[in-house]
Amino acid sequence: MKEEDKVEYNNLSNLRAEIAMFDNNIVVYKFIQDLHFFITGGDDENEIILATVLQGFVDAVSLLLRNNVDKMEALENLDLILLCLDEIVDGG
Repeated sequence: MKEEDKVEYNNLSNLRAEIAMFDNNIVVYKFIQDLHFFITGGDDENEIILATVLQGFVDAVSLLLRNNVDKMEALENLDLILLCLDEIVDGG
């Protein structure tokens, strides 16, 4: 195994998300306490890319909420979370 492959594999091992198929769509989801995060894509999308986007969003929300990721804190800071999501979508 090349050094580059080892680095990629180590980065992938940090992705902790579930992947499912639903009506010809790939659904990647993650549950943290009482919040549910979902990313969907067509059946031709790369699951690893979708899981990486989801992990980036979850990490950003965790930073915004100062590692206090729960429903009440998310509702109080919904404007910041939506701004973060807008930046991910606009940038991608």
